[in-house]
Amino acid sequence: MRIACVANINNMMFILCRYLRDEGFDAELITLADEPPHFSPSADSYNHDYLTYYTVLPFTKSTIYSPEAIAHISSTLDGFDFYIGSDIAPALLALIGKKLDVFIPHGSDIYALPFEIERPLKTNKVWWLREKTTLRKFQELGIRHTETILFPDEYNIHFPFKDKLKTEAVYHNTSGPMVYIPQYENLTENDAIKNLPNFKVFEKLRTENDLLVFSHSRHNGFHLSPSLTIHQKGNDILINGFAKFIQNHPQLTCKLVLFDYGMDVDASKTLVEVLGIEHDVVWLPLMQRKEIMLGLNMADISCGQFDNSWLTCGVVNETLASNKPLLHYREDSLYQQDYESLYPLLNAQTADQIATQLGVYLDNPENVKQEAKEGSKWLDRYTVQNPIKIIRTALNAKTQPSIHLSPETLKECELILSHHRSQDKRLRIIAKVMNYFR
Repeated sequence: MRIACVANINNMMFILCRYLRDEGFDAELITLADEPPHFSPSADSYNHDYLTYYTVLPFTKSTIYSPEAIAHISSTLDGFDFYIGSDIAPALLALIGKKLDVFIPHGSDIYALPFEIERPLKTNKVWWLREKTTLRKFQELGIRHTETILFPDEYNIHFPFKDKLKTEAVYHNTSGPMVYIPQYENLTENDAIKNLPNFKVFEKLRTENDLLVFSHSRHNGFHLSPSLTIHQKGNDILINGFAKFIQNHPQLTCKLVLFDYGMDVDASKTLVEVLGIEHDVVWLPLMQRKEIMLGLNMADISCGQFDNSWLTCGVVNETLASNKPLLHYREDSLYQQDYESLYPLLNAQTADQIATQLGVYLDNPENVKQEAKEGSKWLDRYTVQNPIKIIRTALNAKTQPSIHLSPETLKECELILSHHRSQDKRLRIIAKVMNYFR
């Protein structure tokens, strides 16, 4: 049975594809041309083996609606028996008259994209039509006929969408694999890392410091509006906590490693200056995961988020895969009912707690490191083995007729396309006329 893993934001489908192939499945990765380069397979692999099962569609979210594009996408995706996808995979499959079997969202592709949002007055109408109106309709329709959705319940707490999203799908309270764990076992012994652009940067940081604290979370707001506070990462809490710690341990040579990534990098840099710890903080540019994971493996402690409780996210999962001590805020009561066990961490929510937990590590580093070795086992159990078990069950239940959308749904797709094309043509004429008279 041939499996298509479609769209690859956060490299989620690439990672799943690798695990499925390890299990003996004939799985291939198919992506769009406009996916960010740091979410490409090359950004998350130390070799080029993936090229034998990787196809890039020569289209973007804005150019998938022409008859030529639809024919090309349909031809590429024909011949598969089972479709798994993330991001706009539900829309892509609906566009060619097929069902997505398993949807593994990365976030906004399920709690935001399928829902209508008001167009800002100054937004270019042609762009909005393509990126929001038509895509939204196809995404909603595609999710409606998806059979299985893997997505943690904690997202519905922060972004209520389930009651509004009409779908036939069975929900499973789990994410898909977000990190290919085998790749990072004994990473420092992999000769390929020596060719990475920042290898010597990380090597120098490691040799020159007693304690290396690593944080690769986005810098997302200290005081966002109430509707956006769920996106805050607590970078200010971490910076203040680290400042308190180094003030209490002047004898240590410590570095906090941060990345130029997120909407509020400047605010974080200003806070570092105000606290007078510029010499204790290192800023690095946005880089590929395979480099981030190298730096993480060389660090002593990895930091998650401190403003909101999240059980899993990219930073947390990458840390667990590396078996590194995780400094992170987690409200255990939110998850204990659904999980037999929770991964080890240095739990902190305030600057004082961060300083204290760094001290806990300093007092007994070997004990904390030993506990952290359970991280990858927890990650494998809950984000690899569990999802693959669900996917295997869905594969075994698959019947050939279930690949295609019903005639009634196909008519709905045709109406969406017809409206899109007529509106696109009308808006372009209006734009030309307006430009002529300017």
